[in-house]
Amino acid sequence: MKGLDLLYRGSLKSCNYQCSYCPFSKHRRSERELQKDQNQWMHLVRTMEERADMVRTLMVVPYGEALIHSWYWEGLARITALPALKAAGSQTNGSFPVKESLRQFCQAGGEVNKLRLWVTFHPEMIQAEAFADTCNLLLAEGVRFCVGAVAVPNNLKLLKKLREKLPGVPVLALTASATKLVAEDIMRHLRFAEPHILRSSF
Repeated sequence: MKGLDLLYRGSLKSCNYQCSYCPFSKHRRSERELQKDQNQWMHLVRTMEERADMVRTLMVVPYGEALIHSWYWEGLARITALPALKAAGSQTNGSFPVKESLRQFCQAGGEVNKLRLWVTFHPEMIQAEAFADTCNLLLAEGVRFCVGAVAVPNNLKLLKKLREKLPGVPVLALTASATKLVAEDIMRHLRFAEPHILRSSF
């Protein structure tokens, strides 16, 4: 299949979460910035509609949180409706109203089977149980997604709890610097019964 695999990032730099480690949680949102971001996004959507075979896959990777804004759902709907497009989606913290957002997506002609989400778990902002509820809603709606989290040592117990709330879901743990003992501790917390370990240098 021809076409580009595109990563998109507009002007959005604001987020509805206030994680202590994230600079974008401290960025004050302005209507001017949001309007600029909306204009950029919809320009891309129109360009893709005019050149329907230009892009094969699209992933929105914003500095802030995109999916709390309705124009991203409208745009993703219009993009996934393009016959030549294989998949499109966004990174998100998962704080959007799932059923309402997917209703808007479908009403705008979106194809759920082409939608992909990368949902990040932020333990400072949401409990594992509530995040798991969001994941289960997405599963029930037929959305394909992955879940990511920054596994700082203090969060391992919370990741373990999330793992328990999502049984049967494949788990991948990545580390660039963990010692053997730390890696074993991670696998123990995440209950890797039969881990497949891959080690490689850069």
